[in-house]
Amino acid sequence: MELFLSVILFCAGLAFIIKGGGFLVDSALQLGKITRMSTVFIGATFMAIATAMPELFLSIFAVTSGNHGLATGNAIGGMIATMALVLGLYITFMPGSVNKSEVSQKNIFLMVTLVVIIWFARDLLITWKNGIALLFGFGLYLYLSTKKSKSTKQPSLLPPQPICKHLKRKTLSTFLFGQILLIGGAFMLVKNGNNIATLFDLSDTFIGFTLIAIGTSAPELTTVFTSIKRKSGNLALGNILGSNIITATLLLGSLGLMGGHLPISQSTFMISLPVLAIVSMLAILPIMIKGRTYRWQGISLIVIYALYLVYLGIVQPA
Repeated sequence: MELFLSVILFCAGLAFIIKGGGFLVDSALQLGKITRMSTVFIGATFMAIATAMPELFLSIFAVTSGNHGLATGNAIGGMIATMALVLGLYITFMPGSVNKSEVSQKNIFLMVTLVVIIWFARDLLITWKNGIALLFGFGLYLYLSTKKSKSTKQPSLLPPQPICKHLKRKTLSTFLFGQILLIGGAFMLVKNGNNIATLFDLSDTFIGFTLIAIGTSAPELTTVFTSIKRKSGNLALGNILGSNIITATLLLGSLGLMGGHLPISQSTFMISLPVLAIVSMLAILPIMIKGRTYRWQGISLIVIYALYLVYLGIVQPA
């Protein structure tokens, strides 16, 4: 009975996250129309911060509960799921040309950040000093993104139209309601995911890298399918890139600062971080070099992620 209830609540939390992600997409698209900002900028900042909130709240809740493996698995596993599974699906369904000028800065920033994280983790710790450096990186990312958006603001042939207060309130309320669903769903996932791990004698790290990492990537996955349906691929791409940058800087930085350090397991450093680097390069390099994505690229990312999950299921990292 306890297992059945935990599974039901886990699925309910996942449903909250998916529905909340849908509301965030709607509010982000409306925000883009109101401000005339680039959809890549909207996706990589407002959307990315919002969809990264489940990982942030979930990981903080896990650390304060003493589940460091769950927090690490959620953070790094979430980045792998977002880059390999979510971006892989997006590229598979929507391959094509990409505006390099809009995403090149984010691609470079993400790759540099990953190199820095791997360097910090060489001692199997993210220290509080490392955390401060990563949080500084988060601030730098917001500054550079805002500066970039001012030079790429979408032009309009029509004179500016006054925005009614009702539309602003509706956009804000949709955003906030989506955020509430995301945070509530995150708490339900971590609590019941931990119960499932205990009942099946699974490690917190394994649950963090699999069930919870995929679950907290649901907002980005929702963004992808909603954006494909509404033919707004730039929003999805910006959200995916921005989400991983924010997870790598704000989330890992905050976790490193909490309690003085964040332990990194040997298997995470030797396997998961290299997998993250590989899928990131596979996703980013064709965009940087050719200015487009290819269906084979998306399929390759999904296959790598499937093999990675098989490895986790066999090895069961501690």
